[in-house]
Amino acid sequence: MSERSAQAKYCTTRCGEIARGERLPDPLPTRSCALSECGEEFQPYREGQRCCSEKHGKLLYNRESRADGRQKPEPWNDKRRDRYHRRRAQKKQTSTGEPVLLADIAERDGWRCHICGTRVGKKIAWPHPRSASLDHVVPLSKQGPHTPANVRLAHLGCNSSKGNRGGGEQLLLIG
Repeated sequence: MSERSAQAKYCTTRCGEIARGERLPDPLPTRSCALSECGEEFQPYREGQRCCSEKHGKLLYNRESRADGRQKPEPWNDKRRDRYHRRRAQKKQTSTGEPVLLADIAERDGWRCHICGTRVGKKIAWPHPRSASLDHVVPLSKQGPHTPANVRLAHLGCNSSKGNRGGGEQLLLIG
Protein backbone atom coordinates (compact mmCIF):
# COMPACT_ATOMS: atom_id res chain seq x y z
CA MET A 1 0.00 0.00 0.00
CA SER A 2 1.39 3.39 -0.94
CA GLU A 3 1.96 6.15 1.57
CA ARG A 4 -0.63 8.34 -0.20
CA SER A 5 -3.46 5.76 -0.04
CA ALA A 6 -2.77 5.01 3.64
CA GLN A 7 -3.34 8.69 4.47
CA ALA A 8 -6.21 9.32 2.04
CA LYS A 9 -9.37 10.39 3.76
CA TYR A 10 -11.66 10.28 0.72
CA CYS A 11 -12.03 7.77 -2.10
CA THR A 12 -11.21 10.33 -4.82
CA THR A 13 -9.89 13.87 -4.98
CA ARG A 14 -13.32 14.93 -6.25
CA CYS A 15 -14.95 13.56 -3.06
CA GLY A 16 -12.38 15.41 -0.96
CA GLU A 17 -13.02 18.68 -2.82
CA ILE A 18 -16.78 18.31 -2.34
CA ALA A 19 -16.34 17.59 1.38
CA ARG A 20 -14.10 20.64 1.86
CA GLY A 21 -16.56 22.85 -0.01
CA GLU A 22 -14.15 23.54 -2.88
CA ARG A 23 -16.47 22.05 -5.45
CA LEU A 24 -20.22 21.55 -5.78
CA PRO A 25 -21.41 18.02 -6.43
CA ASP A 26 -22.99 17.51 -9.83
CA PRO A 27 -26.63 16.56 -9.26
CA LEU A 28 -27.81 13.30 -10.77
CA PRO A 29 -30.62 13.57 -13.32
CA THR A 30 -34.15 13.14 -11.97
CA ARG A 31 -35.80 9.77 -12.39
CA SER A 32 -39.20 8.26 -11.87
CA CYS A 33 -39.70 5.63 -9.17
CA ALA A 34 -39.37 2.08 -10.54
CA LEU A 35 -42.27 0.87 -8.35
CA SER A 36 -45.17 0.58 -10.79
CA GLU A 37 -47.87 2.06 -8.53
CA CYS A 38 -45.72 5.07 -7.52
CA GLY A 39 -44.01 6.49 -10.61
CA GLU A 40 -43.12 9.69 -8.68
CA GLU A 41 -40.28 11.87 -10.00
CA PHE A 42 -37.37 12.13 -7.53
CA GLN A 43 -33.80 13.38 -7.26
CA PRO A 44 -31.51 10.35 -6.67
CA TYR A 45 -28.71 10.77 -4.16
CA ARG A 46 -26.57 7.90 -5.51
CA GLU A 47 -25.91 6.10 -8.78
CA GLY A 48 -28.20 3.15 -9.41
CA GLN A 49 -30.97 4.38 -7.11
CA ARG A 50 -34.23 3.11 -8.62
CA CYS A 51 -36.89 4.18 -6.11
CA CYS A 52 -37.92 7.41 -4.41
CA SER A 53 -37.65 6.01 -0.86
CA GLU A 54 -36.07 3.16 1.07
CA LYS A 55 -39.52 1.67 1.69
CA HIS A 56 -40.30 1.52 -2.04
CA GLY A 57 -36.84 0.10 -2.75
CA LYS A 58 -37.37 -2.76 -0.28
CA LEU A 59 -40.85 -3.44 -1.66
CA LEU A 60 -39.51 -3.57 -5.22
CA TYR A 61 -36.60 -5.81 -4.22
CA ASN A 62 -38.92 -8.26 -2.42
CA ARG A 63 -41.30 -8.43 -5.39
CA GLU A 64 -38.50 -9.01 -7.90
CA SER A 65 -36.62 -11.54 -5.77
CA ARG A 66 -39.79 -13.58 -5.12
CA ALA A 67 -40.64 -13.52 -8.82
CA ASP A 68 -37.23 -14.75 -9.96
CA GLY A 69 -36.83 -17.34 -7.18
CA ARG A 70 -34.14 -15.68 -5.03
CA GLN A 71 -36.56 -15.66 -2.06
CA LYS A 72 -38.35 -18.90 -1.35
CA PRO A 73 -41.45 -18.80 0.86
CA GLU A 74 -41.10 -20.55 4.21
CA PRO A 75 -43.37 -23.62 4.47
CA TRP A 76 -46.45 -23.25 6.65
CA ASN A 77 -45.56 -25.54 9.55
CA ASP A 78 -46.13 -25.62 13.32
CA LYS A 79 -43.22 -23.27 14.00
CA ARG A 80 -44.40 -20.65 11.50
CA ARG A 81 -48.04 -20.96 12.68
CA ASP A 82 -46.96 -20.44 16.29
CA ARG A 83 -44.88 -17.36 15.35
CA TYR A 84 -47.88 -15.96 13.46
CA HIS A 85 -50.24 -16.39 16.44
CA ARG A 86 -47.64 -15.09 18.91
CA ARG A 87 -47.25 -11.94 16.80
CA ARG A 88 -51.03 -11.48 16.69
CA ALA A 89 -51.20 -11.91 20.48
CA GLN A 90 -48.42 -9.36 20.99
CA LYS A 91 -50.23 -6.84 18.80
CA LYS A 92 -53.34 -7.29 20.96
CA GLN A 93 -51.15 -7.02 24.07
CA THR A 94 -52.23 -10.40 25.41
CA SER A 95 -50.03 -13.02 27.01
CA THR A 96 -48.11 -15.72 25.21
CA GLY A 97 -46.89 -18.76 27.09
CA GLU A 98 -45.26 -21.93 25.92
CA PRO A 99 -45.32 -22.73 22.18
CA VAL A 100 -48.67 -23.87 20.81
CA LEU A 101 -48.14 -26.61 18.23
CA LEU A 102 -50.98 -27.97 16.10
CA ALA A 103 -49.74 -31.56 16.43
CA ASP A 104 -49.70 -31.36 20.24
CA ILE A 105 -53.15 -29.76 20.43
CA ALA A 106 -54.60 -32.28 17.95
CA GLU A 107 -53.27 -35.23 19.98
CA ARG A 108 -54.56 -33.68 23.20
CA ASP A 109 -58.04 -33.17 21.68
CA GLY A 110 -58.10 -36.64 20.06
CA TRP A 111 -58.35 -35.21 16.52
CA ARG A 112 -61.93 -34.03 17.16
CA CYS A 113 -63.29 -30.60 16.28
CA HIS A 114 -64.34 -28.92 19.53
CA ILE A 115 -67.03 -26.91 17.69
CA CYS A 116 -68.96 -29.61 15.79
CA GLY A 117 -67.58 -32.71 17.54
CA THR A 118 -66.69 -34.69 14.39
CA ARG A 119 -63.25 -36.08 13.47
CA VAL A 120 -60.65 -33.84 11.84
CA GLY A 121 -58.75 -35.52 8.99
CA LYS A 122 -55.00 -35.71 9.59
CA LYS A 123 -54.14 -35.65 5.89
CA ILE A 124 -56.56 -32.96 4.71
CA ALA A 125 -54.53 -29.88 3.81
CA TRP A 126 -55.35 -26.19 4.11
CA PRO A 127 -57.45 -24.47 2.60
CA HIS A 128 -59.96 -27.34 2.63
CA PRO A 129 -62.84 -26.48 5.04
CA ARG A 130 -62.40 -29.83 6.84
CA SER A 131 -58.65 -29.29 7.43
CA ALA A 132 -57.25 -28.82 10.93
CA SER A 133 -56.94 -25.36 12.46
CA LEU A 134 -56.37 -23.86 15.90
CA ASP A 135 -59.30 -22.07 17.53
CA HIS A 136 -58.77 -19.66 20.39
CA VAL A 137 -61.59 -20.21 22.92
CA VAL A 138 -61.27 -16.63 24.14
CA PRO A 139 -60.32 -14.87 20.86
CA LEU A 140 -57.10 -12.87 20.63
CA SER A 141 -59.23 -9.91 19.55
CA LYS A 142 -60.92 -10.08 22.98
CA GLN A 143 -57.62 -10.24 24.88
CA GLY A 144 -57.51 -14.04 25.09
CA PRO A 145 -54.03 -15.49 25.68
CA HIS A 146 -52.14 -17.51 23.09
CA THR A 147 -51.51 -20.51 25.34
CA PRO A 148 -52.29 -24.24 25.02
CA ALA A 149 -55.07 -23.86 27.61
CA ASN A 150 -56.90 -21.34 25.39
CA VAL A 151 -56.50 -23.25 22.11
CA ARG A 152 -58.63 -26.11 20.74
CA LEU A 153 -58.57 -28.13 17.53
CA ALA A 154 -61.29 -27.22 15.01
CA HIS A 155 -62.12 -27.65 11.34
CA LEU A 156 -61.09 -24.62 9.33
CA GLY A 157 -64.70 -24.14 8.15
CA CYS A 158 -66.11 -24.36 11.69
CA ASN A 159 -63.45 -22.00 13.00
CA SER A 160 -64.03 -19.47 10.20
CA SER A 161 -67.80 -19.48 10.69
CA LYS A 162 -67.37 -19.00 14.44
CA GLY A 163 -65.29 -15.87 13.86
CA ASN A 164 -64.37 -14.03 17.05
CA ARG A 165 -67.50 -15.10 18.92
CA GLY A 166 -66.80 -17.10 22.02
CA GLY A 167 -65.29 -16.65 25.40
CA GLY A 168 -68.04 -18.24 27.46
CA GLU A 169 -66.43 -21.69 27.47
CA GLN A 170 -64.22 -22.82 30.29
CA LEU A 171 -60.51 -22.99 29.59
CA LEU A 172 -58.65 -26.26 30.05
CA LEU A 173 -56.82 -26.72 33.29
CA ILE A 174 -53.47 -28.10 32.20
CA GLY A 175 -51.18 -28.88 35.05
